[in-house]
Amino acid sequence: MRQYIFITTLFITSSLFSQTLERSVIGSSGTTLSNANASINFTVGELVTTTESNGTVTLNQGFHQEVIMLKIKLSPITFLQGPLVTSGTTVMDDSLRSNSLLPTTSPYTDGLTCETTVFDNTGSDAIIDWVWITLRDKNDQTIVIASQSALLQADGDIVATDGASALEFDLPSDSYYVAINHRNHLGILSAATIALNSVNTTTVNLSDTSIAAFGGSNSTIDMGNGIFAMISGDFDENGQIQNTDASSVIQLLGISGYNNADIDMNGQVQNLDINSILNTNIGKGEQF
Repeated sequence: MRQYIFITTLFITSSLFSQTLERSVIGSSGTTLSNANASINFTVGELVTTTESNGTVTLNQGFHQEVIMLKIKLSPITFLQGPLVTSGTTVMDDSLRSNSLLPTTSPYTDGLTCETTVFDNTGSDAIIDWVWITLRDKNDQTIVIASQSALLQADGDIVATDGASALEFDLPSDSYYVAINHRNHLGILSAATIALNSVNTTTVNLSDTSIAAFGGSNSTIDMGNGIFAMISGDFDENGQIQNTDASSVIQLLGISGYNNADIDMNGQVQNLDINSILNTNIGKGEQF
């Protein structure tokens, strides 16, 4: 837990232990000056200055400042079986992006949005789709502490809605289980808790080995190229790939666009979605 030290020209307050700190100051004199464009707060004639932090102690230099929000940072990595099958390489196919089929609003419950320019990146940094990230209690993986939508790049990196930055959560530095879900792939959970903090960005790679994810080889599929990918075919998003998923996709054969029935994520619902991927995965389910 971080310590926050506030120093004025007249005194030193005691350290506070918190992740969110409302601004406050005590001084013998001072005021607020403002116009239509700016506001300046000062005490004893000293203006607002930069907050300094070494990750353990935060120093406000004694001046009136805005609310300080410390956020833990992480960079998850995962791959989806569907677009890997389409590409046939170690970089996922980005047909949804290249055909302008990706929505700028997340399909998940928080409804986050991104700018259309985020989809301009190509190559390994091209956006494949939206994913859903949850952080879970270190003592009980069934308890979700926080969650948010994020964007998945072709090389497996998961980034914030600006298409480049690490993910941030308003949570204290601690250990958490990290889970990743996708709208037509089985979700995965880290096999162990991950220590996360607000100083360093922690990489959480759930694709590099079958034991990185909870449930081992039952939770991912070995793509044969050193990548263990999330399993495709969960059309109805119930955590199981069943005959009902296949029958539902059959009813949608021939359509195009952004749809869960597009199992290989190439923008088309075709027999290949069923025969090459979904049918081979029937009977598989999430391991958490």
